Amino acid sequence: MRRAKKVILWTVLVLLAAAQAFGLFLLIRTAPATKLELSETALVLYMDEGRRITHEIEPAAAGGKLLRYKVSASDEVIAWIDEQNEMIIAVSPGVCTIAAELDGLRATVDVTVTESSVLSGTWANAAGDVHMTLDPALRGTLETPDGAASLSLFHGAFSDGEIKNPYRWVKLTGDFLGAPIVLLYDRLNDEIRFGDDTLLRKS
Repeated sequence: MRRAKKVILWTVLVLLAAAQAFGLFLLIRTAPATKLELSETALVLYMDEGRRITHEIEPAAAGGKLLRYKVSASDEVIAWIDEQNEMIIAVSPGVCTIAAELDGLRATVDVTVTESSVLSGTWANAAGDVHMTLDPALRGTLETPDGAASLSLFHGAFSDGEIKNPYRWVKLTGDFLGAPIVLLYDRLNDEIRFGDDTLLRKS
């Protein structure tokens, strides 16, 4: 009998503790934000560039809420945001505003996208035996141990499941020495993947 009473007592105590914790969780989740700031208020980006931003929320408890970013439909052709990585992605030349909203608070970043592409310039691998030069129209030359040739690249679309988080990447397709090639530009790390193990960086 005493054993049964102990079990009941412990069960009641556990349930009370769980209820209290759940109530505290609800309080934290519903705490209103009194401050919302973004790490940037204005950005100038090249086309195809990705720039990560951060946010600051007070009180800290309000950080458990879902922060929403908004870009007007007309502005999405200029820039938009990958909410998962908080990365602003430049699409085409122009000016637009991206807003963050939480609990009635609003913070904005003005984005200017230039006519130049982040992909134009000279790229090389660490070993120095692969060089690629691109102009703003993504035309140029590619030199590898297999040979050198002129190059014209085009933006390509990812197929479903082809790569995780396609927003992070720019897919470029073209023809090199008579064979099709695919290059992947990593917006987060500012590097181009060429083949299975070659990484190109701006030189």
